[in-house]
Amino acid sequence: MVFMDSYEYDNLSIEKLADIRVWQLERLERVTQALRARVRAEHTQGDNIKRLAKKLGVTRATVYAWLAE
Repeated sequence: MVFMDSYEYDNLSIEKLADIRVWQLERLERVTQALRARVRAEHTQGDNIKRLAKKLGVTRATVYAWLAE
């Protein structure tokens, strides 16, 4: 797992913390969109829901929801 956290949050201003939060939320959304696309592609290629959910560490309901989008 990649962990990229070089900030010492206790020493940052509230404005900087808010900026970091916005950036991280945007980043999370981009990664989630890419993950959803990959799930759809792998499911189309024959990977089953249970296996996909296990690989991703999410519930089968989440995989079903992503496939329904």
